[in-house]
Amino acid sequence: MNKLLSKKEGFTLIELMIVVAIIGILAAIAIPAFINYVKRSKTSEAGANLKSLFQGAAAYYEAENWQQGMVTAGATAAASTHCTVDDADPTYTATDAKYVVDWPNETDIAQYTALNFAPADPLYFEYHVAEDDGTGDCGHLPDETTTYVFTANGDLDGDGSFSTFELAAGTNPDNALYRAPGIFSQDPLE
Repeated sequence: MNKLLSKKEGFTLIELMIVVAIIGILAAIAIPAFINYVKRSKTSEAGANLKSLFQGAAAYYEAENWQQGMVTAGATAAASTHCTVDDADPTYTATDAKYVVDWPNETDIAQYTALNFAPADPLYFEYHVAEDDGTGDCGHLPDETTTYVFTANGDLDGDGSFSTFELAAGTNPDNALYRAPGIFSQDPLE
């Protein structure tokens, strides 16, 4: 019985060093992969919100927008259709942290409201709307190559370089707003 109690076994120093080396190798592989995974998850916000901007723009483009004031009784007037909104730029700058946008105090709130765009969730990206001539007018004709360019800029890791995502929209022969088949990205994981 004494022999069993006095016998001590354990790991040798070499075995412990091998385990530590294996853990180090796994960490060296896993940490960069995890960082890129987090960045990719942040970029999913941009695609979803650019599509939302396009859907709002398409609805506004097809809606009747009355901009002529009151019409006297008996006079005929046609509602303005196929309207676009002016350019819109946010007042905040994207950083690596999420930002809660104070939508009522945004300079271009009228444009964002017309596009039905005011996410309540905090954002990683800043969203810009560029209209073809920057005026936001009515009476657009069919077959305009580029009517809008919706852009999302974000600094995902706080290093000062931005990732950019763009979605372009134009009009087809039926004078309906359509979007590009994909979202252009530049330095998506910067």
